[in-house]
Amino acid sequence: MRGREIRERIPPRTAGTRTGGHGAAASRYRGVPTPDTATARAQQALATLAQLRTTIALRSSRVRALTTELGDCIAQALRDGVNVAALAEAAGQPAGSIRSAAVARGELYPSGQTRNGHVHIIKELATELAAAEGARSAAKEERTQVLALARKSRLLDDYQLAGASGLKSDEIRKMTRGVGLRVA
Repeated sequence: MRGREIRERIPPRTAGTRTGGHGAAASRYRGVPTPDTATARAQQALATLAQLRTTIALRSSRVRALTTELGDCIAQALRDGVNVAALAEAAGQPAGSIRSAAVARGELYPSGQTRNGHVHIIKELATELAAAEGARSAAKEERTQVLALARKSRLLDDYQLAGASGLKSDEIRKMTRGVGLRVA
């Protein structure tokens, strides 16, 4: 009965110890280790930059679409006989850009819409375009603040920030140079 002798010589292990409760090397599992705050802040900065990257891309897409639509409406209004000064006032743009928008669109057919109808549509589009540009610039400003905070606290290096934000590392250095951080 060799197996029985071995079992009698080795004391049984108790829960939570490595040596059966008899030695000094006993250890216990005490739960989840405390997370590293620097790592958590770095992950949060990366997540914020990724979200801002998407937001800026969506806002830029909206600005491009509104700019194209505004240019089409301006060209159509000029084709229908609305004068350049009225369109420049409605769009909030100089007369030269109004003429350029009309020339870039080529030949158009008359739409039959009234002068006031064209001016009203162009004013609405110009207002919506200004709001979209404001939202995009606010997102870019927030991105600059996050980049500056991450660089100043040395959470991430410029190349990690470049990967998360979609910018080049040189652009990040230039953007964040001299940026005063807001304390919230």
